[in-house]
Amino acid sequence: MRPARYFHGGAPGLRRGDLLLPPAVTGTGRTLTADVLDMGGVARRDRVYVTVGREVARVYAALFVDGALYEVEPLGELVADPDCAVAGVSWECPAARVVRVVDPVVLYRDRSLDAWLRKLDRATDEARAA
Repeated sequence: MRPARYFHGGAPGLRRGDLLLPPAVTGTGRTLTADVLDMGGVARRDRVYVTVGREVARVYAALFVDGALYEVEPLGELVADPDCAVAGVSWECPAARVVRVVDPVVLYRDRSLDAWLRKLDRATDEARAA
């Protein structure tokens, strides 16, 4: 059974009802998926990544560099994100629909990269415990 709420942090400018489509469909080159692949991680360009952790998604929005935080509805099958070491926190799906814009701009410059990464660790632990 799916948890009631999923979040996505990424490109700004989406509105309620908009579809989040994977980079393989949109042709978008600048993505966190590309960054993960460049660092040797596991990611799929034909999937959208969502999380049950609102603050986890906030960090990803910031790492997009001034991205946005969305509550989303996953569309299609949810599969556990193989790159996430914490089970039940991050998922991949074929697409998602924006339910609401939680924060239209999450400013990267509000913290250093190290501070954002520490926040990601804390937020992931909190999402696991929820």
